[in-house]
Amino acid sequence: MKAIRHGARITTLTILLCAALLLTSCSFFQAFTVESLIRPPKLTGENALIEKAFEAAVNKDVMFISPIAGDYRTAFVQYDVDADGTDDTLVFYAKKESPNEAHMHLLKFDGENWYSAGDITGNGSEVYSVAFYQFDQDASYEVAVCWTVSDSRRSKTLSLYKTSLLDDVQQLKQLSVIPLVDYLILDFDDDGLLELMYLMDNSSDAEQPFKVNLIKMDPSDDAFHFVCELSLHQSVNLPLKISYDIRVLRCTLYVDCVNADGTYMTEIFYYDTEKALFSRMVNAGGAELSELTVRNTQVYCADIDNDRIVEVPVQREWDGATVQYPEAENSLPMSVIEFTKRQDNELLPLNVSYFYAPDAQFRFRTDEFLDEYVASYDATEMMLQMFTRDENASPLFSVQFVPLAAHEAAFNIIITEPEVSLFTEKHIKSLLELIN
Repeated sequence: MKAIRHGARITTLTILLCAALLLTSCSFFQAFTVESLIRPPKLTGENALIEKAFEAAVNKDVMFISPIAGDYRTAFVQYDVDADGTDDTLVFYAKKESPNEAHMHLLKFDGENWYSAGDITGNGSEVYSVAFYQFDQDASYEVAVCWTVSDSRRSKTLSLYKTSLLDDVQQLKQLSVIPLVDYLILDFDDDGLLELMYLMDNSSDAEQPFKVNLIKMDPSDDAFHFVCELSLHQSVNLPLKISYDIRVLRCTLYVDCVNADGTYMTEIFYYDTEKALFSRMVNAGGAELSELTVRNTQVYCADIDNDRIVEVPVQREWDGATVQYPEAENSLPMSVIEFTKRQDNELLPLNVSYFYAPDAQFRFRTDEFLDEYVASYDATEMMLQMFTRDENASPLFSVQFVPLAAHEAAFNIIITEPEVSLFTEKHIKSLLELIN
């Protein structure tokens, strides 16, 4: 490094970031894989008997499909679906002659042997997730399989199945098929029974492109019945992630979305148990909380302080701070993302904020600098500099992002005021974080 002025010192921090996909219980927008063409290793013991029973019922000329999300990530899933005290086995596969048609096969155990109890053709070419729930009041479980197709992985189909006695054999029957974008299963009204909330693509209606529907199973007929619905804002181009928290028996939902203009926002609403409907939250000033969350950066809601309450990202301008973009004549005001916590119908700052560097895959924590300092970011050099608020002040420190290989980078940290306690190497390192 050349021309470092007297009194300055330089350190280089190298941070390695392994490539990984971050999966949440409610996130549906990830890539996924299929166990195809290559068969699993030869099984032994009980597993070998299961595989033998499957091959006898189907054949060996299949491709096994592994769900990508949820708690079950293998093609062979074991669960006591009918609650008879013995695990059943679900096998997800596709025939090689029809690879775009996924199947679910049910195997049961009679105490001595595994046998085939039925085969179901899925509603897609691949399996996104499989889960087990009790929607009614009996002991058995409903099987929830989320299917997808390879050329439309953001549109899913949720199929719900239940075991039913047919010819003295417990078999799976299909209860419901629901096209959706994402879903959440909870006891919204605290009556001991689960409800299914799902996001529906309603893009044929330009004024209401996405809807949130709530349905509930009636145990008397094993059928789902409509409870209520809520339309997302007209500006929403695609919902990305659902989060929720429950406080004082009230379930609040947070749906992170991308808008048609490329901005992001969080739809915030709750389930009103007395009125049996979804209601939007409005603050004391009459503004919808959702409208206060519009931001330019793709940042999702998260429980950042581990208190089981969801924090919401909100964009705010850093007074006096600027960003210089390539080929732009003038610099633009800098914004930071501040996490807020919902208190009643208000979003209150949590004193946690970050500057997300454009096109540089890192963020810098800013909350301790916002009042007394200003920053500038050069998007061409990928360099962040910190200044006092004095006019014509020299940089106190700078951080330059240096991309290396994929998901690897170095930070060149130049500290020009080492006597200031905030500007130590250790402290500045703690404020930097690579993001995917």
